[in-house]
Amino acid sequence: MKMAGRRASFSIWDSACPKVSNLQSYLNEKQLRWADGFVVVYSICDRASFAFARRQLHWLRRLKRRNGAGRRPIVLVGNKRDLAHQRAVSSEEGRLLALSTNSGFFEISTAETYHGSLLVFHELLNMVQDSKSFTKKAVGLREIVRSMSAIFGRRRTQ
Repeated sequence: MKMAGRRASFSIWDSACPKVSNLQSYLNEKQLRWADGFVVVYSICDRASFAFARRQLHWLRRLKRRNGAGRRPIVLVGNKRDLAHQRAVSSEEGRLLALSTNSGFFEISTAETYHGSLLVFHELLNMVQDSKSFTKKAVGLREIVRSMSAIFGRRRTQ
């Protein structure tokens, strides 16, 4: 994918909704360590997939806090918008879950067109770039404080 003249590549790992409820058997820290961002997808027609997406989001947030992994962004996506007449999960529920986990939110239909998916990945790319620039700024500020402490923290001899 090209954006603003820069090339970005995405590795997509599909963790389909398992039949067992043990989330950790499907996601582990080693598999997620390489990721700069996440897209969690559920079907708006399937409440079980929404419940699984909720567990994934909460687990990813706990993992980030425990590992001090920084600001890896997450986008929550409700798919199958074209099947709104079979909707089991409201848009409001998706938005509230995204807000409560500090995630982006989209409802799309991959069956209708690729544009929705393209918007999701553009947003994720923007969020990753923002998080990396924030981290760089924070590191820069830390270095300035460390330098100032080194200069002014020394004892003066008279």
